[in-house]
Amino acid sequence: MNDARTALASFLQIENPLFIPCDRRALDSAMIGSARKTTDIYLSDLAASGGWRLITLDTGIQHPAVDIIPEMASRT
Repeated sequence: MNDARTALASFLQIENPLFIPCDRRALDSAMIGSARKTTDIYLSDLAASGGWRLITLDTGIQHPAVDIIPEMASRT
């Protein structure tokens, strides 16, 4: 966790990321069969509703608004 916080602090010193409000209702997403996928679908739908892409290393997310970073995903 300390490494993640350090990496985030370094990123924020260099970048000025856009704040994206979580203004999509969770019940507006399609019902899925696994509680473990709830956040994946919510974030994917949130990206899609704003016309954005969700970039991830998680090869298990199947959604039209998702792009997988293949060279990084193969290392995880």
